[in-house]
Parts: sequence; C-alpha cells; structure tokens
Amino acid sequence: MRLQRLYSLVLLVVSINASAQELKVDLSYNYIYSNQLDKIIQTYNFSRPFLTEKQPLLMNGLNTSVSYIFKNERHLNHGINVAYSYFRSVAENENMTTTLQLNFLKLGYFLHYENPAKWKGLYTDIILSATSSGLFRNVNGEPFIYDEATSKAFGIGGELNLKLGYYLHLKNRTYVSPFISFAYTPYLYSPNSEVVINQTKGLCAKNWTSILGAQIGLAVHLRQQKND
Repeated sequence: MRLQRLYSLVLLVVSINASAQELKVDLSYNYIYSNQLDKIIQTYNFSRPFLTEKQPLLMNGLNTSVSYIFKNERHLNHGINVAYSYFRSVAENENMTTTLQLNFLKLGYFLHYENPAKWKGLYTDIILSATSSGLFRNVNGEPFIYDEATSKAFGIGGELNLKLGYYLHLKNRTYVSPFISFAYTPYLYSPNSEVVINQTKGLCAKNWTSILGAQIGLAVHLRQQKND
C-alpha cells in the first residue's frame, strides 16, 4: 500500500512537472513592518517596567514558497504560488521566557514576465495573494492560557508582491536565481492580536493592520527550455 502511494505521488509530481513551463522553490529572509503590531508590543513593554529584557518587535523572519508557471510561449505567463512565512520574538527574563510566533500562509495568482531578447536572465513576478495569519504566545515553553483558553489570534487579508530575479543556468533544466521582493498588505483583519500580546482589547491598537514587507533570497527552478 505504501509503495502504491509513493508510486502515485511520483507520477503526480512527474505529471505536474511535464505540464509546467517552470517549477520554482525559494527560500528568503523576510522583513516586515506592522504599525499596529509594533504599538501592541511597545505597550506591553511600557506597561511592564520590571522586565529586564524587553519583548523584541516582530520584524525578522523566513519565507519559503513554491510556484507553478503554466506552459506558454509568450513573454508574459501566469501561475499559482503558495508561500509560508515565520516570525519569532523571544524575551528571556527571570523565571519567565516569553515567545511570540507569527505565521503567514499565502495562496496567490501571479504574472511572470521575462524577455530574453532584451533583458537576458531578468524576470519579474507580480503576485496577488489571499493571506491568513496565526499569532501564538508561549510562556516558559508552554502555550499561554488566557480566559481558560489557549491564547491565539487568527487573521485574514490580501497581499500584493513584486519580485525581481535573475536566472543563472546550472545544467540541463536546472537554474537558480537570487531575487528581491517588496510586498504590501493593505488590510489584515486580526481582532485578537492585542489580546494575545497584551491581554487587552481596543486599548492601544485597531482590530486590523497594514503590513509592509521585503525579502531577499534564492530560488531553484526547473524550467522548460525557452529561448535561453
């Protein structure tokens, strides 16, 4: 039974790969700026002057994504993208270590543009994604309990991302590309973020936030030969 499942999975991957213009997997450093999240954490630190180590802002994280570009001989192609981002903030104080974990899962549709005749190696992706988020808090390695329930905050919104990369050919169909990207989430609805971090609601922040982001990373591509 296990061999049959493995065989089916291999056939599925081969089938997808054969029908794609390109398959791409990337990993990147991810920086974000959220005014509302910053205000909540700053309020948490201000209201607890006894803390020796203040809670760091949720700014630095990692992002990974998988992209599928549909087969097309034009310069402008389209595809689908799935991405996951993770951010962590840890403050170690006497008898208390507090950890905030912020997760994003994104499902997107994107336009991919390249023109080897004019800009050999360069490509641009414009990605529009539906975004979900999960914010969790641990104290001394255990989930924080608030009002007799595990403290957590989920969110939903949308993101627009512009990615610029440069193809480097390794061999056969395999390429790598360093890239940078810039993202903007105009509206992420997450009404319980303040509850998770500061155990208050409506005191210092709204129930939604906008987010600016930037990434720098490396992608690995499996490509059909396309005038390059």
